Amino acid sequence: MLISWIMNTIEPSLQSTVTYTETAKELWDDLKERLSVVNGPRIQQLKSELADCKQRGMSIVNYYGKLKSLWDELAIYEPLLACTCKGCECEISQKLQKRREEEHVHQFLMGLDDAVFGTTRSNLLAADPLPPLNRVYATMVQEERVKTVARATEERREVVALAAQINFKGKGQDKNKDKNLMCSHCNRGGHDSSTCFKIIGYPEWWGDRPRGDSRSQQCTLGIGGGHGRGGTVRANAVQTTGVNPSEAGLGIEPGNSTPPGLSSEQWKGLLAMLNNHKASEKMTGKHIMP
Repeated sequence: MLISWIMNTIEPSLQSTVTYTETAKELWDDLKERLSVVNGPRIQQLKSELADCKQRGMSIVNYYGKLKSLWDELAIYEPLLACTCKGCECEISQKLQKRREEEHVHQFLMGLDDAVFGTTRSNLLAADPLPPLNRVYATMVQEERVKTVARATEERREVVALAAQINFKGKGQDKNKDKNLMCSHCNRGGHDSSTCFKIIGYPEWWGDRPRGDSRSQQCTLGIGGGHGRGGTVRANAVQTTGVNPSEAGLGIEPGNSTPPGLSSEQWKGLLAMLNNHKASEKMTGKHIMP
């Protein structure tokens, strides 16, 4: 039965090299003599892997698991020394075990990412005595969770800020992009029906500006064409009755009844809107002329 167990555990490629024996001891001695190797090279390889084992962006769980597997295999080749004296009271085994655990703590902390866990690592190393390995592991896992939550919050803030910036830029679109648009709802240029304020509602920044059907509002009734904010033409409210249009600062050449680019109906609507204000008041809002 023992011979069958040993044979079943041998690699299939090596079974043909095993000679038949009558006893399990003979079989075991034969395998030991041929296949046993010195543990020195493997110990050197494990210690080299431990020295090179760093977190490098891995999670704490994965990083610690990699270290733990190396520690366990190295402990097989280098077991702790035990006192063989009868009635020993120095507790050398416990002291050696504690020293090995402290070595594992230092190796674990040494491989952590400096940019993320540098401060927490310094606080743990400053403690006297050094905390146990399990407590150090739990502390670093908790710190990792705090960093993850803080990073997620910061990413959400960046997304909100980017969306607000895009929305702000969208309000100040270049009027040259919308000059050929025509709204099918109000039959006015500078915007389309999807951005017409008469359909989607007037924004908060519109304020107390008139919301009627005056032709003078042709380019301010939709998103695009300046929004009534991004325009470049200012009109100063003056008492227009009896005032020459060229003297009112509206850029009208003498002899012309309407400013350039305005139809007579639009000009009449603009004069009617300006006449609703007192002569001493000034309009600070910007109006886009078509």
